[in-house]
Amino acid sequence: MTNYRTIRWGIIGCGDVAEKKSGPPLYRTPGSELVAVMRRDANQSEDFARRHNAKRWYTDARDLIADDEINAVYIASPHYLHRAHATMAAEAKKIVFCEKPMGTSARDAQAIVDVCKKNRVPLAVAYYRRYWHSVRAVKRMLSEGAVGKIISARVQLSDYFVQDSARPWLTSKKMAGGGALANAGSHWIDLARFLIGEIAEVSAYAESKRFEVDETVVALMRTRDGIPVSFNVTWESPLRINEIEIIGTKGKLIAGPLSEGQYILYLPDRVPEMRQFFNSGPAHTELVNELITRLQRGKPSPIPGEEAVAAWRVMEAIYKSSASGKRVRVID
Repeated sequence: MTNYRTIRWGIIGCGDVAEKKSGPPLYRTPGSELVAVMRRDANQSEDFARRHNAKRWYTDARDLIADDEINAVYIASPHYLHRAHATMAAEAKKIVFCEKPMGTSARDAQAIVDVCKKNRVPLAVAYYRRYWHSVRAVKRMLSEGAVGKIISARVQLSDYFVQDSARPWLTSKKMAGGGALANAGSHWIDLARFLIGEIAEVSAYAESKRFEVDETVVALMRTRDGIPVSFNVTWESPLRINEIEIIGTKGKLIAGPLSEGQYILYLPDRVPEMRQFFNSGPAHTELVNELITRLQRGKPSPIPGEEAVAAWRVMEAIYKSSASGKRVRVID
């Protein structure tokens, strides 16, 4: 595996995610610098480059990928363009760092994995919550048996989605792959797998009233170890809820609000223990730090593309169950 001394980034898709979550860590992390950015609107592309001190800006992804100074491409374009952009980057022998959910289907995600392997380039997917300090602490506590053997779990994600005129593709099934589930919900499918275990089967219901994509999804999932997981995600609530509750044979742990880095551990006859962790920067910071370190040391990706494939297979099973009204097994 190649060791990279300095990671020189090009960003495809300079929208809200790159602006607030991922862009700054790409040039603030030691050993990493931002060379160029791309957005179809020339004025917006130039403005982003100026404010984030990128050397160059483009309006065509092909031109950015052809930039010889760039050795890594961060893809934050609309979901339906992930596969094409990742393919071009991999074939140009660039490192590929792709936003979740990595395409609009498991087929897209697998194609990205395959093209990166064929061209022997590193691939990472931006399921960045795995590297938040609070999530790492919860993972460690579970592995150490803080709540005993896991009996069941509950995942709740609630927010209110307002139609974004600048990103109409978000409510297109073809362009986004889904709604509340495929967008923010995909992070929580990933976290459920990461913290609780691989999902074996699902039984689900999805509701759509305002858009053609799902606005509310309720699913009962079962892990391969037989742990039932209640999963609820909605775009329709004015209350912001983002938490995972895990009940075990010794106690209960609630990780949330995860966006605020909190968890609470409940044990019998003890005062609940609450802790709060603060990330060191914008949302992607911890993952980018880990990614840069691994690339420089020639180590495997912190979150390989196969994780996106696995998350998509769970989401596709949920959509299939909702459409058929039947329990659906997740494809291995």
